[in-house]
Amino acid sequence: MKKILIVDNDPGMCNLMAMAFRHQQMETFTTDTVSEASSFLQSGECAGLLMDYHLGAGASGAVVLAKWSQEGPMPPFWLVTGTPDEADVTLLEALPGFQGTIAKPFSILDLVGKVKGLAFPEELKEMEA
Repeated sequence: MKKILIVDNDPGMCNLMAMAFRHQQMETFTTDTVSEASSFLQSGECAGLLMDYHLGAGASGAVVLAKWSQEGPMPPFWLVTGTPDEADVTLLEALPGFQGTIAKPFSILDLVGKVKGLAFPEELKEMEA
């Protein structure tokens, strides 16, 4: 089963998002490292991706997403940040798969709904039938 990849250096935020997705019967893979996230993404098991902007130690989630997008096709992905007006955030808008920026604080239920609708559209069609 495909999973939602959550990349965030804040364990509390990772746990909150993972719990909300589990509540909606979706599995997640959470990590705070870019290398582990990259390996998971390359496994083909990723249905959607939530990337934190501030990854710690000066690393930018926007830069990582731009790099990954150049390397190959991406699942639907979102950037999650408390600073949505950073200059390099706008660079993501032209990338295939980019669904938007989620500004903190956000409604966890709205976030889960957005991700589920794009990452698992076949499940929503089955529910409507």
